[in-house]
Amino acid sequence: MKKNYIKTIIVFPLLLTLFSCDINKEYVLLPDLYDFSLKEARLEVGTDFLFEENYVPTSELIEGRILSFGDNLKAGDKVVKGSRVKVNVAKRSDTAISVNNDLVNYVNKIDFVTGPKSINSELLLNAGAKGTDLGIPFTLPDGKTMLLYGDTFSSDNMSGHWNSNFMAISSDYKLSDGLKFDSVVTNDIGMIKPFAQGKHQSGNETDKTVEVTKIPTGGISIGNDVYIFYMSIRYWGTGGSWLVNYNQVVKAKDNTYQEFEEVKGLRWSEDELYYAGQIYPFNNPQDNEHIYFTAIPGGRNDGAVMFRVDKDKFEDRSEYEYLVSSSKWVKGDEGMKKLNSNPYYVFSPSVSEPSIMYSEYLGKWIYSTLRGSNIVFATADNVTGPYKNIYSVVKSSDFTGLYGGLIHESYVDSKGQRIYIQLSQWTPIYNTSLVEVVLK
Repeated sequence: MKKNYIKTIIVFPLLLTLFSCDINKEYVLLPDLYDFSLKEARLEVGTDFLFEENYVPTSELIEGRILSFGDNLKAGDKVVKGSRVKVNVAKRSDTAISVNNDLVNYVNKIDFVTGPKSINSELLLNAGAKGTDLGIPFTLPDGKTMLLYGDTFSSDNMSGHWNSNFMAISSDYKLSDGLKFDSVVTNDIGMIKPFAQGKHQSGNETDKTVEVTKIPTGGISIGNDVYIFYMSIRYWGTGGSWLVNYNQVVKAKDNTYQEFEEVKGLRWSEDELYYAGQIYPFNNPQDNEHIYFTAIPGGRNDGAVMFRVDKDKFEDRSEYEYLVSSSKWVKGDEGMKKLNSNPYYVFSPSVSEPSIMYSEYLGKWIYSTLRGSNIVFATADNVTGPYKNIYSVVKSSDFTGLYGGLIHESYVDSKGQRIYIQLSQWTPIYNTSLVEVVLK
């Protein structure tokens, strides 16, 4: 009995000491730091605890953003105040390409959007779309995105059945793991259905009754109405040149997008306005009264002009105003006449496959286009430009046969610091890819 009593006397003070130490510790709850930069996170936690960083190559978040806590910890767990806590921090993917300019930090291919290697391969192959290009995004009335694709073929090497265009619909806005389609618009046998099929005739430089194909150049929603712009191409030239008969607007009859009808009067022929071969419509968050347009002739060798129209007069071409100088808009035929005789470029040559958006992150407008052999972003303080600050984004040395580089204000994240572009490649595979562009 005496021996056991002595053990109790020895152990009890030790337990009391440990218990006393434990209750003297101060605990704090781990906050949710997902997508915080390290600087933001340190400001958030103050002196509550210290970070022990572990860097993880990923495209889930941009470089330097916090992914998670380590050691199986999560937001809401308790840790001792002042202790070290492991955090997993995003590092650019191993495939990322550094960009050496003042605007862009790095770019990285996320995945194919179209084609046999894409996340949409089963949907597209079943609908007869094996090779395609473009993917011009715009927002539908229900908040989803419609993407407009160009010449599409059912087999390899631009062979098999040829459709001039098709429409995909997506509700996917988490693009760090790819762009997933909800559906494509199909006919009654499940094959892609163009909004307007081209004649697929042999090209002719001078005969304006000839049509090779109909290629989308943009789309816009106004209220519940959905409009698509397309160019009627009569001749494919060389060196980035092609000839356009006209640019036409079609309107969806309903929200199935099965049928479209031409909007009478919303056609710009080559003779009426040479610079309206490829028209890209867009919303201006700084002017809710108008729809804006940037436009270029057929091909990739000229500059970009701009025009606008009141939203409630969209279908009346006589109400369109054309920018003829840095601050002067001229309405109707007179405006077109002035542009034809003395074009005012918001973006000087050369511009192709234009797309434009306002960047909240930069506080500037971004114009994306192929210029030379590279996709570039040009920035301006005002929607009307001039777009003179030009930055290389994606190089043809990294993406063979590139063009497109289409942008949209819905396809951004990380508070606008990351922009997703859809990039077309003529070769080695006629399809499109999603590329993240991370700004500085």
